[in-house]
Amino acid sequence: MTTYNTGNPVPSADARDRFDNSQTLDQLINSSADKVVTRTGKEIITIDGALRITSANAASAEASASDAKSAASVLSVKSDVAEGMASGLEFFSVPSIVGADRILTLYRNVSGVPVVVGTIPSPAAVNAILALLKQSYGIDLYELLDDNGFMWGTVHARGFDLPGLTVSETTKQGIELADRNGFVIMEDGVNGTSLGSMEWVQIAYPGIWVLDSNGFAWEIMGPDADSSTPISDLPSSIPYIAKEVCGVAGVPLTLHVASLLAERRDLDPTRITIAAALNPVVLSSDDAVTFAPDSLGDTALLYARPLRGDDSVRTVLDLVVRAAPNPPAGAAPTPKILLVGDSIGNHQGPLLLNQFMTQWGYAPTFVGTYPSSIAEDNGFNRLGAVAEARQGWSSAQFTYADPSRAPILPGNEAAYLAMTKPNMLGYNPFIRAAIESDPAQFVKNGYIVDAAFYQSRFSLETPTIVINALNTNDFRDQSPQTIYQTIYESDVLLHTRFAEAWPNAKIIRCMPGTARNTGAGTADRDAMWESFYIPAIRAMMDARAFLNNPNITIASSWAYYNQEAGYKLNAGTVDATTGARTTTISDVLHPQGSTRRQYYQYLSGHVACAAVNII
Repeated sequence: MTTYNTGNPVPSADARDRFDNSQTLDQLINSSADKVVTRTGKEIITIDGALRITSANAASAEASASDAKSAASVLSVKSDVAEGMASGLEFFSVPSIVGADRILTLYRNVSGVPVVVGTIPSPAAVNAILALLKQSYGIDLYELLDDNGFMWGTVHARGFDLPGLTVSETTKQGIELADRNGFVIMEDGVNGTSLGSMEWVQIAYPGIWVLDSNGFAWEIMGPDADSSTPISDLPSSIPYIAKEVCGVAGVPLTLHVASLLAERRDLDPTRITIAAALNPVVLSSDDAVTFAPDSLGDTALLYARPLRGDDSVRTVLDLVVRAAPNPPAGAAPTPKILLVGDSIGNHQGPLLLNQFMTQWGYAPTFVGTYPSSIAEDNGFNRLGAVAEARQGWSSAQFTYADPSRAPILPGNEAAYLAMTKPNMLGYNPFIRAAIESDPAQFVKNGYIVDAAFYQSRFSLETPTIVINALNTNDFRDQSPQTIYQTIYESDVLLHTRFAEAWPNAKIIRCMPGTARNTGAGTADRDAMWESFYIPAIRAMMDARAFLNNPNITIASSWAYYNQEAGYKLNAGTVDATTGARTTTISDVLHPQGSTRRQYYQYLSGHVACAAVNII
């Protein structure tokens, strides 16, 4: 039964009729009754009812098969055609294949001439065919026959086929109803339910909201339909990026909305707007905003406003915009870069930083002991420039709060540098044994980070720019309850010790983002974004504020590259007609291809600004 029963004719745009239709669809799919009554009074068979009819027809088909078997048993089987002809019978059968899967050939004696009138498979042959079907469908296939023996449907482990309708297993969670051409006409899954052009989705606010194709509500039903009480669970519109926006002249940047908000809500979007303070540039989107930093002037405002809620309220962040010259006037700036990071830095980090900066007229060099990789995938390639971007390392391993990476004893520097990359990963080049005069808050497990000692023992040049690109492996080792404090303490320790050794160096704090993905455990990067990445960003910002060092800046690299693409995929399934592949992400951590280059292009622009001292 339906709720409103308006009596309106079909078709109807009345929201009450749409509500009744959704009830009917729910009962059609989930009810255990045989039939359901629509809003117009028509009775239609439920899926449960169809399955019961299927079972009854299958039983009837089995009975018919039994009768057929009995009929076959009265046929006279002869050893060969000659014996059959000599028997004087009008009909007889002869084994045509010897063996367990033999087939009987049926003959008719027509005026002394044997005429083949058909073949009869043996039970073993039938079973062999059914076994092949079982391999394809998981269990025996049932054919649904009408009273005349014509098949009108099938039932198998993956679903069932009825005239004009297929219910089948899919790679996605939920149920799809498709026509015989494979076009989906109804889908019920984790993202909601759709029937033709109508969609039902779970929303974060009370009542039933009827939306047009542009997402505007034109009718609301429910307890708050006539209430002016504001809805309290609006997504947070706080933008988690630093105030600095750095790039190079003439090179556009793209700021991605899902990568700067705490909640990645596709069904509850937030619009951002970048407005120059004085220049005539105002750009808005609920997906991504692309702009040239030099078009904004020195200052701009970032507005964020949930599309649902009070239109008069928005969050605003003052931006400081810097655009490094492209190319610089005179001699090329020569920044000496120490990249401290993990596998994302090791995979082509120095290579891409160098490529972008050289293209813009800069001449960077790199400082470190650990050779980076120039290969897209092979992390143990060692043909790249040196850095300290170490696969699998967390910030706690650099500070020695996690003592799983051993110190290098004095005098063993040459032996360490001669090691293979896998062996080098087991040693921490930054630490030495603590002494009584060392600040106690920075001593971890009897050792302390000493950047000056690190530079001296390996005879390195003094870096002018230090990039801290850690965090990803801290998410592996920490919990939502500990991640903020871990990142905060590591940043204060590392940046203090770097600044003590190299007081004129610019320290750039950045962090890789992560793919849009749901799943179990650490595969659910959308959930981890809110519980791990956002607390880490807050910790980075709070640590910077605590140190109050103008040479420390934050490059909001996580927000300037697309998290939808550029990650390794599983094989998936390929549509035979279009070649399109339905698949999932196999590596949610490491950006590749164009996405990796977006990440390093933004970071290179920040480094260029530091190299010419405009930040």
